[in-house]
Amino acid sequence: MTTPPPGCPAHTPGAIAHHASGDFHATYAHLRREHPVYHDPELDLWVVSRHHDIDEVLRDRDRAFTPAHSYDPVQPTDPEAARIYTAVHDVPVAASSDPPVHTRYRDALTAVWPTSASQLAPWHAHIEKRALQTAETFAARPTRTGELGADYARPLTSRIMSDLIGIAPEDEQCVITGSSGMADLLWSFQQPADQQRCAQSVVDLWNLCTRLVAQRRNDPQDDLTTAWIAHRDEHGLPLTDAEIASTLMEVLTTNAETLGLLITTAIQHLLADGYRHLAHQPELASSAIEETLRLDPPLIGWLRTTTRPTTLAGTDLPEGARLLLLMHSGAHDEVHGVRASETFDPRRQDTPPVLNFGAGIHYCPGAQYTRLVARHALAALATTLPALTLTAPAPAPRPANLILRRPVELKVAW
Repeated sequence: MTTPPPGCPAHTPGAIAHHASGDFHATYAHLRREHPVYHDPELDLWVVSRHHDIDEVLRDRDRAFTPAHSYDPVQPTDPEAARIYTAVHDVPVAASSDPPVHTRYRDALTAVWPTSASQLAPWHAHIEKRALQTAETFAARPTRTGELGADYARPLTSRIMSDLIGIAPEDEQCVITGSSGMADLLWSFQQPADQQRCAQSVVDLWNLCTRLVAQRRNDPQDDLTTAWIAHRDEHGLPLTDAEIASTLMEVLTTNAETLGLLITTAIQHLLADGYRHLAHQPELASSAIEETLRLDPPLIGWLRTTTRPTTLAGTDLPEGARLLLLMHSGAHDEVHGVRASETFDPRRQDTPPVLNFGAGIHYCPGAQYTRLVARHALAALATTLPALTLTAPAPAPRPANLILRRPVELKVAW
């Protein structure tokens, strides 16, 4: 798949694979109106586009849906890539587990990870300092040019995450490569050699996580890995090394990919309108993050599978049906009554509820951390480089990915 096929996705098999590319708002509106739930035979996915229906699936009050296959590749997998990926394919994480496994993972995750304002408070000064250091390093580039994702957002988010988890600076590239490789292997469309490369990068990241747990067993440090080793559940039982490693894997891959994309995309929109005000109006950073989550979020879809025959929006679904939840479409649902919904406006007062962080028991524990880091990242860059500009007014088309909306490159100068 190299170019978006024409026509309505409900009548053009495979077309929805390109919903991360270009402007899909009109297509989303058409699907919400005419085909709120439909089956794509090429991808073998049931596509869901309305906010209410997506919210119903995510909250799953009747246990009709499971996240168990969220990390199964959507593309036909090359046999060698599948063999490599086998090493981590069955590793459970909170996002792909049902209770009681999910409960055990989530309780451990929220007991240690800073999920609330009070837990994050001790980290505010450190995150702000790291953001300023990264912005100053970026500004010191001799060429006075750079790429926002690779040269600023990803190094910043990786460094902060490494500070919390306890990852050495020389291992940060493994986290970045493994996280990107996982997103490509699972939710993109690649040639066999690229699938194999991505699968190996995911395995390399898993091996890094297992090594880190073993190191902290022998040499405890003041970091979250050591805290997870010390954690005991409600029955007084510790996590196994594999459970801790899988928790690290989930936290690292989630943040390394989506948080950097959120920062990059928010800056892209602000450079078109509003960036020059950031340095003097720091509150604008928070509202710009919320507007980016509404208009152009990094996470545009998610996956669920039916556990039994069920009905959604009047459509009968068989047991084992795999659902693609178009969360990006849900944010633009007409039911919200948002004015000028396709316009970036960080000062808007009618921001609707968004589903970027999930809902129900699977609501992302890192939501507040994500907002905090992104806010400091925007403020630090605007303070350090107030004259930042995009060197290409029209960024390159975004690659096909069912779950992530990624800028290919955002080159800037100052």
